[in-house]
Amino acid sequence: MAHVRKPAVGTVVAFAVLVVLVAACALTYQHFAYRLPDLDQQTVAAAGEEGRLARDGLALADFGDSEGYAYVRSFDQVVSMKFLSDKEIAAFRSGQPGAARATVADTRQGRVVAVVVKMADPATARATAAALDQLQLDTGMQEVPSAPGVHRAELRTGQAADGRAHYADGRLLVRVDLEAAPGTDLEPAFTQLIDRQLRELPADG
Repeated sequence: MAHVRKPAVGTVVAFAVLVVLVAACALTYQHFAYRLPDLDQQTVAAAGEEGRLARDGLALADFGDSEGYAYVRSFDQVVSMKFLSDKEIAAFRSGQPGAARATVADTRQGRVVAVVVKMADPATARATAAALDQLQLDTGMQEVPSAPGVHRAELRTGQAADGRAHYADGRLLVRVDLEAAPGTDLEPAFTQLIDRQLRELPADG
């Protein structure tokens, strides 16, 4: 009768430990995978004064001393700033806005309000930028030539002058608004601000 060798006790113990470790690793992965954030709503702290979001790619130029809007991380918080009209808000919402950044600064050229919002996809970002530009024209602003891919509108009434630009960079929709200071030549001043933002996020041509 053949003699059947029994496995060594040490081998059995080692195998049991290996099974336990594999099971523990699987449970740990499931736990953390379930808790991974949606990158569309990522709200990590900005790194540096230029307002760069390290994980979702949002970036605004440094236009000067900001007025305390570093807390803005979503489009709903942009709405709470109360500078967008109801029609503009509706245009943004039609594109499923997500993560956002905003800055407000008083400069020599005037008051600057700039926002960048992550939209559903690149095509939606481009379409929304065009729709927002059309809303400016509907209120009486005039279309002004600008860099490729940038929609630019300006309005001059007496001593007041205002410029608004919208463009897309991939899924990101950028808006730059300048309420020019008295005596400021709007066209070169606004061009300078737009160019500064384009160095942070170039427009889709």
